[in-house]
Amino acid sequence: MPDTNDGRPQLPPEGTIPPLPTVSEFEDSVVVVTGGTDGLGRHLTKTLCSFGAHVFFCGRSREKADAVLAQCRARGHFMRLDLADPEATREFVRSVGTFRGSIDYVVNNAAVDARTPVHEVDVETFDTLVAVNLRAQFLVCQAAVPFLEEGAGKAIVNIGTTNWMHGWSGMSVYSASKSGLLGMTRTLARDFGPKGIRVNMVSPGWIMTERQLADHIDGSAMRDLVETQCVKSLLDEQFVTPATLFMLSRASGGMSGQNLVVDGGKHFQ
Repeated sequence: MPDTNDGRPQLPPEGTIPPLPTVSEFEDSVVVVTGGTDGLGRHLTKTLCSFGAHVFFCGRSREKADAVLAQCRARGHFMRLDLADPEATREFVRSVGTFRGSIDYVVNNAAVDARTPVHEVDVETFDTLVAVNLRAQFLVCQAAVPFLEEGAGKAIVNIGTTNWMHGWSGMSVYSASKSGLLGMTRTLARDFGPKGIRVNMVSPGWIMTERQLADHIDGSAMRDLVETQCVKSLLDEQFVTPATLFMLSRASGGMSGQNLVVDGGKHFQ
């Protein structure tokens, strides 16, 4: 921020920050989305491509990626990637940076949410969850900073969860990795703020993605969930994407280090 003649910081000119998010600010931008082949990441990737963004997304399934790419009108760019591989993760971000020499936005969406009773968790399981759910996010942010400094958007959003806020049984390592992501988000917001880069988090509740519906939820669980929410309806991906876009956009230019919960009002921070 420019200083006044007496050395005090001065306010930006009126009208510098748009009052609402605009689709146009994402047009022709360069966006990194991890885990873009399923669920929240897939919906976000397709939405950003429809806005005219170049979205570089990763995942482990070429077949699923092809289904996303078919709807992205040549704006989607896929790399098959195991985020548990540190060097491959860094190389993914660096390769995106070479597209234009800059990156505008980063969304760390990928995660694994294995449900394992605590007495059955071995070291390999622990290390895998932390590697994918926390270490990869750090490496992506670290590798992206030089490119974000050259970009226009200068925003990172880490996708968290409300799971750890409730302390659900059988998900101790998942909860530990995701709660760690919030601490990391807030510290990176301090570290990257002087570079003009904002870092925020969006934490969804139980979202009715295709995988959740197939593997983890039935009619009874749906009724119990809605009963405990303020909003008396189920939530799917279309409720999370707008919150993520808001946190990327200039409309949230005064926010960094924040955690935006999207769970229908089940948990109050």
